[in-house]
Amino acid sequence: MPRVLLFLLLSAGPGLAQALELQAIQIRGLDPVMEANVRDYLALEQLDPARRATLTDGRLSFYLRNAPREVRAGLEPFGYYDAEVTPRVDRVGDAVTVVLDIALGEPVRVRIKSVVVTGPAAKDAAIAAQVIGFNPGKGDVFNHGTYENSKSGINRLLIERGYFDADMGTHTVEVTRATHAANVRLGWVGGERYLFGPAVFEGSQFAPGLLERLVPWREGQPYEQAQLLRLQQSLTDLDYFNGINVTPEPEKASDGKVPVKVALTPAKRSIYSAGIRYGTDSGAGVSGRVERRWLNRRGHKALADASLAEKKSDVILQYKVPGFALLDGWYTLGLRASDEKFDEINSQLAELSLTRSGRWRHWNLLAGMYYQRERYDAIGAGLAKDTAYSSLLYPSLWAEYKDGDDLNYPRSARGFTFQVRGGSKSLASDVDFLSLRAEGRYIRGVGDSNRLLLRAELGTLLINDYLSLPPSQRFYAGGDRSVRGFGYKEIGERLGMTVTDPKTGRRFDPVFGGKHLAVGSVEFEHMFTPVWGGAVFVDAGDAWDKKFEARVGVGLGLRWRSPVGPVRVDIARGSGDANQGLRLHLVIGPEL
Repeated sequence: MPRVLLFLLLSAGPGLAQALELQAIQIRGLDPVMEANVRDYLALEQLDPARRATLTDGRLSFYLRNAPREVRAGLEPFGYYDAEVTPRVDRVGDAVTVVLDIALGEPVRVRIKSVVVTGPAAKDAAIAAQVIGFNPGKGDVFNHGTYENSKSGINRLLIERGYFDADMGTHTVEVTRATHAANVRLGWVGGERYLFGPAVFEGSQFAPGLLERLVPWREGQPYEQAQLLRLQQSLTDLDYFNGINVTPEPEKASDGKVPVKVALTPAKRSIYSAGIRYGTDSGAGVSGRVERRWLNRRGHKALADASLAEKKSDVILQYKVPGFALLDGWYTLGLRASDEKFDEINSQLAELSLTRSGRWRHWNLLAGMYYQRERYDAIGAGLAKDTAYSSLLYPSLWAEYKDGDDLNYPRSARGFTFQVRGGSKSLASDVDFLSLRAEGRYIRGVGDSNRLLLRAELGTLLINDYLSLPPSQRFYAGGDRSVRGFGYKEIGERLGMTVTDPKTGRRFDPVFGGKHLAVGSVEFEHMFTPVWGGAVFVDAGDAWDKKFEARVGVGLGLRWRSPVGPVRVDIARGSGDANQGLRLHLVIGPEL
């Protein structure tokens, strides 16, 4: 009878028994991953705040009795079936903390591992490598997650490589707790590998034969899902379609050939945009853009883009013709006019270009011929501003490589850019020259919330007198994407004496740019929240002719991972000039 009365008092709730408040549950002896999984199994952990604040001794005892069983269930996926769990309650008044001390004990290890693929798939090198690399291996701890990932990996690879009839005939896992051993036996019958059939396009607004050039396989070629992904990416890059669905249809296969259905939904044909803009390199301005995604059934495009700002303005007209043979890309006829002001120097440029772009693996490629007419400020007699003109006709080759785990916020990424261009007096240029430029970027995550960002840029001109080139072809440093702490194109060779502007009467020491360029940057970023972070950085570089003298910028930055992309706000100070103050830099867009 007394035991019954005690049970009623403990379980009747706060009205009859004193309520306890559960403040925390401490789990000791596990790594963070195991601990997180165990907490998912603990009933005590699932209590809402109201129930945590009104626990009775009886309910708490009930949860503690079940805790060892729940903990062991949470540890089984990691191969630990016999963990010892010692619950303890630390109590201060009505506030309690539950402590679970856990000794993992001996894990279950793989004693027998038999993973076999038979049939034609057994001779497939990619699948054979997956079978050999199956984990956990013999003698390893039998981790359920690792096992399921390896099993799913073989299933997925069989489908990706066209073994649509593959069947898993053997699928057994025997765990013996007494001997802490697991026997794994898996077997697949691979079946015949299917071949690529025709690609059938539905919903296209273009003449037959245009999009078919993008298909990266030939009929009769062994099926490989990576080729479907490549086709999908090529169609996405065209910007013709709002919906793209590339689907193999093995149920319609004939003679072992799988047709591929490409269902397309056209995008909006014309795009209009306008806005107000500001850049610390370009100043305040306005922009407008009109793009015709396709002009006709042959897939031609047209673009008009204008950006007018205080320091830098550009107007661009383009006409694009598909160039889908060999490399996905475009033939582009372009016309550009620009007006740029930097460090008291003005430059107006008109440019006509004919280019061929293409994409190969991770590389974006561009080859073209350019005709450029430039009017710019030069230093004339009497150390005064004078107007000079330059005409250049030159070929250019440009290549860009990008590879990263995320487009906007990569934690592991690298990128390279290479450019070579040159002109000759024998080809209607005013001067003989050859320009070489290379840039590299590297991003690496450090821990969960940090990133290291490295950047380097090199350039050189092969020319006797680089000042015979217009400013657009010389090298400069300084600005948002160069050496922060300095103004846009502020770093370069200078005259060393003042020059008078005849229009305004202002006196200044002009910057001429350089024959060579070297810039480097080291930045460390820490995210305080998933959205907001900060950075510290050091930039250094110079654009020079005879002697390299590094200019260094040091600063702090604010990072915002906005819905439209990364935003970087930096404040930096440049060295080498006592009058050099703090400078603000604002950049919107990814680092690569």
